Amino acid sequence: MDLFTPIVSETLQHPNFRSICAQQNGYNCDVLNEWARGFKDRDGKFVYEFQTTFNTCFWELYVFAVLKQYKVTVDISHPAPDFFITDNDGFNVEATVALHAKDATPEFMKQGEPIPEDLNEFNRRAILRIRNSIDSKSKKFSASYRNLDHVKNRPFVLAITAIDSPHAFLASQRAIEAALFGYYVDEEKYLREGGELKGYEVDSVAKDSGSPVGLGVFKDDEFKWLSAVMFSSCATWGKVRALSADPNPNIMFEAVTYNPNGTTPHVVRAMKANYSERLLDGLRVYHNPLATHPLDRGVFRHRDVFQSYYSEASDDWVYEFREGLLLFRRVETYLPRAPVDGASVGGVRGSEPT
Repeated sequence: MDLFTPIVSETLQHPNFRSICAQQNGYNCDVLNEWARGFKDRDGKFVYEFQTTFNTCFWELYVFAVLKQYKVTVDISHPAPDFFITDNDGFNVEATVALHAKDATPEFMKQGEPIPEDLNEFNRRAILRIRNSIDSKSKKFSASYRNLDHVKNRPFVLAITAIDSPHAFLASQRAIEAALFGYYVDEEKYLREGGELKGYEVDSVAKDSGSPVGLGVFKDDEFKWLSAVMFSSCATWGKVRALSADPNPNIMFEAVTYNPNGTTPHVVRAMKANYSERLLDGLRVYHNPLATHPLDRGVFRHRDVFQSYYSEASDDWVYEFREGLLLFRRVETYLPRAPVDGASVGGVRGSEPT
């Protein structure tokens, strides 16, 4: 499957794909080609959609790469859902992306877009987009998926990411945990007033119209079909750049990682030669305590992966994590600039998907 030879005119290309073509960086393309190795284009449209819509296809390839990393047997011969894992009794994984709302600023318009001034408003919009994606897949499951022989009586996993704004990666786990558990951490208040950073229960979030949208998918019997949710805000083009063998010495990474000993996270700033990141870094798996067909908790267990589930034995939630788990990351490339009148060489930031 040739992802990168253009098959559509430049005017039809997604801005991210157009930027990748302009960069002509074979090291990055090698990573994505490796993710796609073994992937089956079932309807003959994948390359076209990758080049014209990009984000949904990119996320699907990342999820496929994750499944290969776990060395599970993936059957992609069925038209739907996206992946049928046949090991043991089997389970299904469907990939979906929460994209920007109509008339909202899309993810690819990063250049010059300011950091959100109000994190609560930023998270509200992300929560709504995630909840909308979950609801859409719930309707799809009820209408068709649940009737398929390879889906019946098996766990069903939704792999979701939010690419709904230019700075979507900043939401990290806040929006997804609000959508799934009705649990929210008001970092905006903490940054403004100080005090203790802690979460609280929230039943709903308001649309722009003011009408409420209920939260707490994992508290609702309507979603008992959903066994678990895989989520990552770090599976962006920056992941590809972190994993690539690109020898460019001017690539700088800034990563924020989990600090269990306080409210201030660890911050890593390093040039690429000194930066390390793995495929599973940033992946989170949330298990639904109400699931009709629970997912085996050992399937996605890994030192790089955050995982949460309810334990009946301890009558409490269990969180599997370690210090240094990736929360989000930014990448910048400094392009050489020729000296002027004997001045020393400076640099400017490159424009590329992050």
